[in-house]
Amino acid sequence: MSINLYIGGRQLSVKYQGRKTMQRGFTISRVKKDSPAAKAGIKAGDFLVKINDSYFHDILDYYYLCSGQRVILSVYTKKGHFTEIEIRKNYDQKLGLEFCSPTFGPMRCCQNHCVFCFIDQQPPGMRLSLYEKDDDYRLSFFHGNYITLTNTGDLDLKRIIRRGISPLYVSIHCTDPAIRRKMMGNGAAGDIWGQLKKLVRGGVEIHGQVVVCPGLNDGTVLKKTVEDLSLLCPGLKTVALVPVGLTRYRQKLAPLRSISPGEACSIVEEYTAMQERFQEQWGTPFIYLADELYLLSGRPLPPHEHYGMYQQLENGVGLGRLFLNEVEEWKKHSILPPLPRKMEISLVTGQSGGSFLKIFRGELEKIGGLKTYLHILPNVFWGGNVTVTGLLTGSDLLLGLRRKKLGEVVFIPAVMLKEGTRLFLDNIHLEFLSTRLKVPLVPVTGLEEIRNHLVKKVLTVAG
Repeated sequence: MSINLYIGGRQLSVKYQGRKTMQRGFTISRVKKDSPAAKAGIKAGDFLVKINDSYFHDILDYYYLCSGQRVILSVYTKKGHFTEIEIRKNYDQKLGLEFCSPTFGPMRCCQNHCVFCFIDQQPPGMRLSLYEKDDDYRLSFFHGNYITLTNTGDLDLKRIIRRGISPLYVSIHCTDPAIRRKMMGNGAAGDIWGQLKKLVRGGVEIHGQVVVCPGLNDGTVLKKTVEDLSLLCPGLKTVALVPVGLTRYRQKLAPLRSISPGEACSIVEEYTAMQERFQEQWGTPFIYLADELYLLSGRPLPPHEHYGMYQQLENGVGLGRLFLNEVEEWKKHSILPPLPRKMEISLVTGQSGGSFLKIFRGELEKIGGLKTYLHILPNVFWGGNVTVTGLLTGSDLLLGLRRKKLGEVVFIPAVMLKEGTRLFLDNIHLEFLSTRLKVPLVPVTGLEEIRNHLVKKVLTVAG
């Protein structure tokens, strides 16, 4: 066995003593460059057995054991040698190790049969990852995934509280036990109120979501749900109200309908009044409405200050306001001189983003020599009431753009692509689409990237 002491990445001493021992552990898939683990000489393919002489069973154990300033790792190297490595680091600084499984073992899967489940409304033949139904409190903590708590028992709740696993993101939907069981198709779904109370009293912060389904959990049921949940504030930090999303692939599924503009208007009116009450009482609106509800109702989005830390972006809460904030920054700092030659470009968005992109196009049109085409595309692939830009597929773009004026470059939101890849949801590759449309498609995450692209074009022409 070798014992290596590393402080600040520098090896101070080495001792050797042969020994064979434990067989339990997990294979390291990646070591981040310049991380404490990389400086200590740990390699991808090494097998981590113990941390501080303790076995670890999942990702929670791993991070708990690695949180201190002094960490001893028991490792089998790829060559089969056993070694113990001591690493000194800052408190809570990550070691920089990654593993094949995000949970270090079996992922907890969803045991519900929700009547509104979006995964059940997908066509066959898509990427396998799109059909995965995780319901794992560890992924909720580390990645912000929403969980239902229907597969989370008392021992799990005690562990969450004991380890300080906070915040968690919970799909609540309603506090009425019978209605929640019906909506989620699970007899174990009725105790959400007791579970939330136990977690909040244990010091766990929670962000919640309510998918509003007309005829099920709207109206007086929704009002009671919100009033109930407000009793858990400030431990329950935020609750998002999200209109149910329905695709055209609902054969053999429970009959549901979309929220109407009139219903959206009523929700905005009623819960804006509640937000004002909660703001006065708690210093926070507590209840946040998805942008889609404002768009459906024809009401303007709340101001920037309303959204606080923008903690419900994954539910489509505040995305529009963030974009409008970007447009305001563009007006102040991104004014470009007239282009040295005429240039045509295109912007692509889904139906829900159309009104926001129209405002930005107006700013682009102020640039001399620049012509901007705005293409607001329907989501033909999913159909139903799906209008969000992030769910546009490659086939939607091909169908919607193939006979349109596109100019010399098409800017698309990067959210359309799988993270870290150039693939759309329907597995169409970005380069394939560019070839078919005979124009470069450039994914962007913000307006500054569009500005930089235009500046680069200007400099290229000027040079």
